[in-house]
Amino acid sequence: MTGLRIRSGPTFAFALALFALVAAGAPLQAQTVRLGGGFPPPPGAVDTTVTITVEALKPGVYAAKVSFVWTGWVELGDGILVIDTGFSEAGARALADTIRARSGPLPIRYVVNTHQHEDHTGGDRYFATLGATFIAQEKVAAEIQHLLTWAPGETGDALSRSDRAPTVKRVSRRASYGGTKRPVRVIYLGRPAHTAGDLVVYLPKQGILFAGDLVSNRSVPWLLDPDMSVNGWLQSLDSLLTPAFKIETLVPGHGDLGKPQASIQFTYHYLLDVREKASTVAAWGTKLNQIRDWGYLGAYEGMEFYEEVHFMNMRRLYNEAKGIKTPGRKNMHVFKQRT
Repeated sequence: MTGLRIRSGPTFAFALALFALVAAGAPLQAQTVRLGGGFPPPPGAVDTTVTITVEALKPGVYAAKVSFVWTGWVELGDGILVIDTGFSEAGARALADTIRARSGPLPIRYVVNTHQHEDHTGGDRYFATLGATFIAQEKVAAEIQHLLTWAPGETGDALSRSDRAPTVKRVSRRASYGGTKRPVRVIYLGRPAHTAGDLVVYLPKQGILFAGDLVSNRSVPWLLDPDMSVNGWLQSLDSLLTPAFKIETLVPGHGDLGKPQASIQFTYHYLLDVREKASTVAAWGTKLNQIRDWGYLGAYEGMEFYEEVHFMNMRRLYNEAKGIKTPGRKNMHVFKQRT
């Protein structure tokens, strides 16, 4: 990647109830698969349709947007490495079927969880039934292990009805998979950012980066994790713009596929803008309950999750500027809802 480098300056206990999703159009030449009922649900009902949009990035490397979450997979010499599993077992089943349709009967060897939030790990339990080994950063691996071992209610799910005992491999700084044809680097950038333990998946020979939620492109990022650090996040984005990463294609956690530098800059500038606005207003002494008046950021209005997430982000950073510690929210549940 070339161009000006930006420099930064000086479980399951939490759930968000219901969001509306403004769905982006499928990228050019993408394959879109829709699964679910053929009739719209009644007004106010949750739409359980799963939409998968697949992009072939390079031979043996695919990105797949499962409704509102970007996932992907890489064909290794002896199987498949999956990057994130979406938000539900239904989505995971559809993703697994899509992988088989594109890559044949290769076994699912690995699942890399870029972080622990449920919209990226909600399909883990289904992929565990396929025999996958899970890869997570060591600071969040315990939450993912818990996800894979808890008992999900009376009826259970595919994993609770199987005899699988999933394994979670903990990554401290980096791990490597694949062979010389398609090497895969799983990397922790060294600091809390979106969460305490964000991983990126980098294919140096193909110039492809799966960034997880470190990058959102034209989609408002989630700043509510208890361990989120704006400074660490900005520094992590700086790291992605160094010569250590030669990125031709970047897959974000949410939003649109776009040019790598522009996608990173979108996230970078949102972080700067929301923090500056919250800090300034907090210094003025403006009341938090007036957030809908002062929290407006017109440059981002109308983008994915602006109405649902942006004002909560502003509230979190306002409190930080006031020195008020907030518990944050571990996870978000976002459901596409028809009107």
